[in-house]
Amino acid sequence: MRNTITILLLALLSLAELSAQQRVLLSRSALDSLVYPTLSAEARGKLVGTPAKCDLGTIDPTKRVEMEFYLRNTTTSTVTISDLRPTCSCVEIKHSVEQIEAGKSGNIVCEFNPAGRSGSFSIDIFVYTNLDTDQPTERLTLVGEVRANNRWSHLRYAAGDLRLSRREVRFRENSEERIACANSADKPMTLSSRATVDGLTLRTEPEIIAPNSDGEIIISYRPKQQAKMAIRTMLIIEGVGGSPSERMITVTIEK
Repeated sequence: MRNTITILLLALLSLAELSAQQRVLLSRSALDSLVYPTLSAEARGKLVGTPAKCDLGTIDPTKRVEMEFYLRNTTTSTVTISDLRPTCSCVEIKHSVEQIEAGKSGNIVCEFNPAGRSGSFSIDIFVYTNLDTDQPTERLTLVGEVRANNRWSHLRYAAGDLRLSRREVRFRENSEERIACANSADKPMTLSSRATVDGLTLRTEPEIIAPNSDGEIIISYRPKQQAKMAIRTMLIIEGVGGSPSERMITVTIEK
């Protein structure tokens, strides 16, 4: 009896293991079809992207690029955009038309963030509509190349057009810290920041950083009274593009 039970248990375990392996194989084989789905045969040609493929050319890794696509409705009925799915999180949909009337066109505005990328890229945006609830109606493609500006390669951090040597400073007493920086834009840059702690200030030398020139960000800590405990705060650089996290300087004041 015990042998029979043992054999049954082993058989069940084997079946469970085989079933699990099949599930893994299926999920792997289905992955490409989920990320890069086939366009709908039923809706083909009914919504046409202009351009369907956009070449962004050579892009500086510190500069976000915005582009606009147009979708033309070639049908005799209104088409509703139900979803837009980029194949990379580096592409953000900034604006999208919701409905396109028959014979009309509507626009989609996207932004490509090259941070952390290098070399050639090809990214798709799949457009889903009411013409097919399962498969995408149209595919929009972004291609280009991310190439670093070697002149500022020693300044590893970027906040829009501003390049920085570091994003953190520490103080033990009244003093100042300097951060090497550069303006990679084609227009002058004036930087500032709001004080978050008594005696903490930010300025630059020179006060106005010329286009394609370097300078220094100077953070000073000269409080009226010494802090009684360690402080960790931040300064958000104003006067330049980029997200708040990109423009953030972390400040640690040690007791």
